[in-house]
Amino acid sequence: MRCSVLLWLKLHRDLVAVALSVLVQIPLAVFLGHYYDERSFIDAGYLVSNGLNPYIPHVITVFKNPDLIGTYPIIGYPPLWPLLLGAIYRVTYNLIPDIFLYNFAIKIPVIASNIALAYVTKNIMQRLNMPPKKVQFAWLILLFNPFTLLTTAAWGQFDTLIALLCVVSLYFLSKGQIVKSSILLSLSIILKPISLPLIGLPLFFSTPQNRRKNLIYILISALILVGLWFLPFNLFGWVMPSSPSQVTAHFKMAGAMTLFNLVEIFQNTVVLPLGLEFLGYLWIPALLIGYYLVYRNPPKSMPELAEKAVFLILIFFLTRTWLSEPNINLIISLALLALAQKKLNFQNFGFLWIIPLVFMFFNFALPQLFFLVSPSIISNLTQLDRSILEWRLVGKFVVGKFVVVIFWQVFAWRLVIKLLNANSKSKVKAIS
Repeated sequence: MRCSVLLWLKLHRDLVAVALSVLVQIPLAVFLGHYYDERSFIDAGYLVSNGLNPYIPHVITVFKNPDLIGTYPIIGYPPLWPLLLGAIYRVTYNLIPDIFLYNFAIKIPVIASNIALAYVTKNIMQRLNMPPKKVQFAWLILLFNPFTLLTTAAWGQFDTLIALLCVVSLYFLSKGQIVKSSILLSLSIILKPISLPLIGLPLFFSTPQNRRKNLIYILISALILVGLWFLPFNLFGWVMPSSPSQVTAHFKMAGAMTLFNLVEIFQNTVVLPLGLEFLGYLWIPALLIGYYLVYRNPPKSMPELAEKAVFLILIFFLTRTWLSEPNINLIISLALLALAQKKLNFQNFGFLWIIPLVFMFFNFALPQLFFLVSPSIISNLTQLDRSILEWRLVGKFVVGKFVVVIFWQVFAWRLVIKLLNANSKSKVKAIS
C-alpha cells in the first residue's frame, strides 16, 4: 500500500505540487489583503456592481470593517479590472455579505494566474529543450516563491496575470501567430499598464519585409486599447478622470523601490517636489534608447524575445520614480526563460525577488496585510509612526529601506548590462 502511494505521488508529482501551492495560497487569499490596494479593489467592486463610477470619490458604508467605511482614493486602473471586480461583488458579497468570502473571490483570478504562469513557463521551457533541472527549478519557484505568494495571493495584486498574458503573447509571436499575440499583449496593458514597455517589441521581431504582420499588430492593438480602455467610460456613463492632477498622478509619485524615496526623507511625502515633475517622465527617453539597442540586434526566437522583454522592462522599472513591490512579478517568469540559456545562468535571478522581499519588511507592507483580521493594526501603525517619526526615518531609509533599494538598483543595472553584452556577443558571432 505504501509503495503504491509513493508510486502515485511520483507519477503525479506536478499535480501534488500544484495542490500544495493552492493549499498555501487559499488561507493567504481569504484572510489577508494590502490595506491600500485590496481596500480599493473591494470598494471598486461595490461601486461598479451598484452602477456607480469607481473613478470619483464616494462615501461607502456597506461594509462592517471600520477600515472599509468612509471616502477613499479612487481606483487607478483602466476599466477592465474594475468591471471584473463588479462582477465578483455581484456573485459574492451581494448574495452573502461576508467580507472574507468577497476578499477570497477577488483573489481567485490571482491564484489561477499563479498556477497557470508556472504551467506555461514550464511547458515553454520544455518545448525549447532547456535543461530539465532548470525547468524543474522554474516550475517550483513559480509555485512556491514566498515573494510572489505574499504580493499576489496575500496582497491582492494581479501582476502574475499580466505576466501570464505577456509570456503567452511572446510565445505566440515567436510562432508567427501575430493575431493571438497582439490580443493578449493588448489585454495585459488594458488590465495594468506596467507591460506598456513591451508594446513595440513585436514590431522588431517581424522582418522588415513582412510589413503586413506589423500592420495587423498595430490595428488590433489600437482597436483593443481604444475599445476596452476608453469606450467603457461612455458605455457605463462614467466620467473619465480629466483634471491634470488625476491624469498625471502616476507620474508624480516618488518612492517605493526607487532612489526617489529620498523625497520622503526630506519632505515626508511621496510626491515629486515642484519643479522636478519632469523626472516622472524619465522612463520615456530611457525606453527609446532601449528600443534603439533592440533595433540594432532584434530578437529571432522565443528565448531572445524573453531577453529583450526583461531588458526593456528593467529599463522601465529602473527609470521610474515609483515602483511597487508586486510589479517585480512581471519580470520573474520572463527572467527564468531568459536566464535558462547557456550563455546566461541563474546567478542573477535570486536578487529579482529576494531583495524586494526584504524591502517589504522595511516598507511596513507585511503588517498592512492583516487589516481585515485586525482592524486596529493600521491605527496602531500610524500611532507608532508618529511617535518615532525621526527614528523611523533614520532606521527605515538610511539604514534599511534606502540601502535595500541601492542593492536592487545595482544588481538590476548589472543584469541590464549583462543582457546587453550577451546580445552584442551573439550579434558578433552571427556576423562572423
